[in-house]
Amino acid sequence: MNASEDKLKEKDKSPKTIRIFVNNQPVEMPDKNATGAEIKEKAGVPASFKLFDADGREVADGETVKLKKDDRFTAISGQDVS
Repeated sequence: MNASEDKLKEKDKSPKTIRIFVNNQPVEMPDKNATGAEIKEKAGVPASFKLFDADGREVADGETVKLKKDDRFTAISGQDVS
């Protein structure tokens, strides 16, 4: 095995991240699957906030989502402001 083959093998072993956006801010996720809670945590969003996908559907904290590059999510305060 030559040096370039060694580098290719190392590159394949390196963790791949997926860039998504939460409130228009880029977030690098370490895996293709993440729970709503993991997305909020990685984005620095308070746990009490609600998370919504691009279709406006709420993503529950325990729900696992299959992530794709440049997926967009919105996190908003879950507090009742009425």
